[in-house]
Amino acid sequence: MVASANTQAKTDKKVFYRYTTNDGHKVVSQTIPPQYIRNGYELLTIRGEILKVVPPAPAEADAERIANERKAAKEQAKKDIELRRTYSSVQDIDSAKTRNLQELQNTINILQANLSSVKTQLKTQEAHAASVERSGKTLSGDILKNISTLRTEEKELNIQIKQRETEYQHSADKYEQDKLRFIEISKPKQ
Repeated sequence: MVASANTQAKTDKKVFYRYTTNDGHKVVSQTIPPQYIRNGYELLTIRGEILKVVPPAPAEADAERIANERKAAKEQAKKDIELRRTYSSVQDIDSAKTRNLQELQNTINILQANLSSVKTQLKTQEAHAASVERSGKTLSGDILKNISTLRTEEKELNIQIKQRETEYQHSADKYEQDKLRFIEISKPKQ
């Protein structure tokens, strides 16, 4: 009696696969050929009870889209965790935005003051060069070198100012996005 109970228990634990072939026939077997796995299948007991249903794999294009969506969802979840760790309220975000933008504005103001100074020096050097040429003398290499250096410095300062202005706008936009996302993830779930 014990031997038959053990045999029955082993038989009950045996798993079978039910899958559909390419021509539409249902097959129950102890193994499933690899070419039918993508079509989906069911795991069954010997009594025909369904243990698990494995749905068909999505088409290649769908699989790629789904993988991209999952990856984006994981990245968003990481960003959300970081956002919650960084800020405890919308007011915290506004305060950080104000501080950061003020620092950037101060940097822009310093660069603009430097640019104004360089432009003044450049006008002075150019006026001096013009005066020397009008008097019929030859310009020294130092004057030409100074003018060239000041023009280069002027271009570099203009580039730096544009970069900081872009950074300022990008930073302002990011804080607003963070604020909107923080509000969204802080809403009570219904």
